[in-house]
Amino acid sequence: MIALRSRLAERRAARTKPGNDDGMVLIMCLVFIVFGSLIIAPLLSYAAQTLRTSHIQTEKSNRAEAVRGALRIALADPKALYDACSASGLHVEVSLATPGLTEAVTTKCTTVNSAAELSDADLRTAVTTTQQGSAVPVGAVGSVFAGLGGSDLQAWYGAATRDSTGGKVWLPYLPAHALTHPANAGYMMPAWAGSCRVFFPGTYTAPVSVSDSVPTFFASGVYYFESSVTFTGSANVVIGEGATEGCTDNQDAAYNAINAPTNHNIDGLGATFIFGGAGRLVINDTGATSQGPRVQFNARLVDPTDVGSLPSKGVSVISVNGIGGGSSSDELNMWNQLRVPASQLAIPLGGDAATAGYKPSTLVPTVLPAAPETPIIDIAFTKAAPSTVFIPGYVAVPQGRVSVSVAASMSAGKDVEMVGGVLAALFTQTVDQPASVKIGLINRIVQKTFKMVSTTTTGLPQVTSVAIVQVNDYGEFAVNSWVTAAGAAPM
Repeated sequence: MIALRSRLAERRAARTKPGNDDGMVLIMCLVFIVFGSLIIAPLLSYAAQTLRTSHIQTEKSNRAEAVRGALRIALADPKALYDACSASGLHVEVSLATPGLTEAVTTKCTTVNSAAELSDADLRTAVTTTQQGSAVPVGAVGSVFAGLGGSDLQAWYGAATRDSTGGKVWLPYLPAHALTHPANAGYMMPAWAGSCRVFFPGTYTAPVSVSDSVPTFFASGVYYFESSVTFTGSANVVIGEGATEGCTDNQDAAYNAINAPTNHNIDGLGATFIFGGAGRLVINDTGATSQGPRVQFNARLVDPTDVGSLPSKGVSVISVNGIGGGSSSDELNMWNQLRVPASQLAIPLGGDAATAGYKPSTLVPTVLPAAPETPIIDIAFTKAAPSTVFIPGYVAVPQGRVSVSVAASMSAGKDVEMVGGVLAALFTQTVDQPASVKIGLINRIVQKTFKMVSTTTTGLPQVTSVAIVQVNDYGEFAVNSWVTAAGAAPM
């Protein structure tokens, strides 16, 4: 018992010795806890703020991609964009179709600028007739040649130029044409491509006729005809690729038309019809019931480096002029009636068109003062079925007649437009004319500049994308600027 008390006393004495640090660990722990709370709490707050900011940035990025994506979707079909936005104005918005994205987005466009095909200084003479006694056609639009129908048979080509020039009569060169003979009946596209008949550029010496409602597409390029081209009944024809869409396009036609020719001769956009020999264009509604013929050319566009086809730029229909045959041709000179120089080829070919295999048109007057027995362009409607003829390029048939006739009380639903300028020997027209008839030159709007604005419509942050885009009527486009920002729409 004494020994136990002694040991307890020793221990008690040991605990009370100076320098003993028992309990300091607890103090240090308390210190670390205090300092740790001062550091960790801000770190946790910073981490939480970073996570919140990251979520906002992710939302912002998603919304930015959504509005940019909406504009990309609209630009994926520039032809449809041109058609839709053409109804807009500088202060009149047009809403485009909802793109169907996860984010709710609206896209609107306004028109900020428009460009015509020709500048005012480049406007060529709109209507010229070359035969003595000929008159200004019904439905004439644009300037009329001052000497039209006069006794000076050389006046018109004294004022003519071989290139389109402001205030002048345009007498175009003939372009080069392919000598290959594609099928006169055309080529069908495969069933998977839909109902569609295709013709290819080249030389056609036998008649071409389309009288059914099968959609028909003439691929872009130069066509030379020495016999009639007839569109009748319910024919639905688009000539050349361009602003008016056909049942196919140049590329698909060349690759997929059944038994398509190896040399398809496709070039540029739009098409030019050249008529030599007995070649002529006939459009009528014979056999039509509820729908008459729809024949629509697309304006001819050619790469400047394609020197052979370049003279066809802007030309829809042209005749081979002069008289003669073989390897040369001469001026057509009908005393006191009509005088037309022989057609020429452009440089680098140059010279008489006969050297390139062209034959002068034979559809000319033979007895004064009778009109040509057979029109080189013959448009005739006798039924109530609606019909359309649209020729946006130049029509140059200075030794041929253009006839537009409509049966009595059958004008409704008929639309005939030759609006790229017309040069013809004369026009013959019935008392009744199409409800809409335009013959001459309308300086068409061929390019528009749109401001496209795509904006998120729900949630935050609101993001807006604005693009300034130039779009041609046939679908080519260029982006001038493109800005995307959160908050207010960028200017």
